[in-house]
Amino acid sequence: MSVVQHYPSNPIDWPGSPHDYSGDNLLKHAAQETTQRYIPGTRYTTWDGRVYKYSYAIAAILGGRGGQNASNVINISEEGTVAHVVGDQFSSITLGASDGYAVNGEVAENELIGGFFLCHNPSVQVRGIISNTGGDAVAIKVYLDAPITSADATPFCEVLLNPYKYLTSNLNPGREYQSTMCVANNNVTASNYFWGQTWGPCFCNPGGDSGSLGDSVNERSVYFVADGSINGAVAITGDSTGHQHAGFIIDETAAANDAVPFVMLQISI
Repeated sequence: MSVVQHYPSNPIDWPGSPHDYSGDNLLKHAAQETTQRYIPGTRYTTWDGRVYKYSYAIAAILGGRGGQNASNVINISEEGTVAHVVGDQFSSITLGASDGYAVNGEVAENELIGGFFLCHNPSVQVRGIISNTGGDAVAIKVYLDAPITSADATPFCEVLLNPYKYLTSNLNPGREYQSTMCVANNNVTASNYFWGQTWGPCFCNPGGDSGSLGDSVNERSVYFVADGSINGAVAITGDSTGHQHAGFIIDETAAANDAVPFVMLQISI
């Protein structure tokens, strides 16, 4: 199998390349389609600095709401099956019966591209994943974006699945254990690839107890809540509750004159 990535992953827009504006992709960063064109997490920047990340919706996401990551780091967590040698640019790990996103021991070929590999025995080594073999409760090879720099006879390995590949909305509304990776600028249908915004001026849907964002003194910061909408700090009794910071309100507001709200989104540059 190839040990290189199968889709372009450079920033896509002028003067970046390649330029694949066929079919629905003519809509540029407003596009959504079932055809995969890039690696989830690929960065797209507009002329004014707005940043989008190529993402995949495993469930529908409403426009103006956050796409929440439904994967976690303990889906794959096993002892390495082959010793790490300095200079290796791969690792072999054994899939347990409950590993993988579906918790069934299965990982498809190249499913892990764009995820992250962690080895922390004897020293911490973090690498990006550029390719992987597939398997079902067997040993698989994970190819890395930089060589191993510390030898280890019995490496302990963990994998963070690609955080832009398993996005959903309101999957566990009563729990709020999911982090928002981007904001959808259109309603996104399940099983579609789309460009989710992560930085810059953005409309974010006000929700919960924040129907009037910005109408309290000093309420400029906003935070994501369970359904992917945003609340102000006043509504969630301050940022000490641990809600994920979304950004700050752009326009001037006052009592009884709340914001749209257009937010300077601050997830990822």
